[in-house]
Amino acid sequence: MLSSITRTLVVYIVAIAAMRLMGKRQLAELQPSELVTTFLISNVASICIDEPELPIFASLTPILLITALEIFNSTLAWYCPRYARLLFGNPVTVIRNGTVDQQALRHLRITPNDLAESLREAEVFSPEDVMWGVIESNGSLSIAKKPAADEAPPMLPILIDRHLYRDNLQALGYDDTWLQEQLEGAGLISKQVLILLANGEETLLIPKKAAPKGGR
Repeated sequence: MLSSITRTLVVYIVAIAAMRLMGKRQLAELQPSELVTTFLISNVASICIDEPELPIFASLTPILLITALEIFNSTLAWYCPRYARLLFGNPVTVIRNGTVDQQALRHLRITPNDLAESLREAEVFSPEDVMWGVIESNGSLSIAKKPAADEAPPMLPILIDRHLYRDNLQALGYDDTWLQEQLEGAGLISKQVLILLANGEETLLIPKKAAPKGGR
């Protein structure tokens, strides 16, 4: 009995430590790779507890290996946006200026009922009230409501970590020339931009900061 309690306690602590090492995103909405990692860790942990004849440290090795792989994946995704898009996918616009992109819904295999439910969860009951709606890479729906007469339009992403939202660029009446002018005005190139937002009236550009030396 004491051995079983000890094994359960050790596995519990190691599993929590592994989840914490992988970051807070594990506790929120998961990306596909993170969801797989979470399932694998839970299954391995249950095996460690249910098989008392297995050496405890040998049975914990898969948990540590899975954790290391997830940390490697997330680190590589941070430094390589192309790999991040391959691993996590890209956001897909499904509503623009109140019009539902039915082709995008078919591509994502999202039914109209699914879309309507997601809108209701965001306290929106008509697509016509949405200026911009996008299915994020984690499957959630993000929306920007149409502004009231006395409100400024919502800021839409144009360039985020080298990913160009060309449909937003065109919807705002901009083109590649405008984008280049914004970058040249800030003395930057596209890979030096962290976030570039615009709404047709204002522009917000946040450059990347160089990583501090010594990891601080």
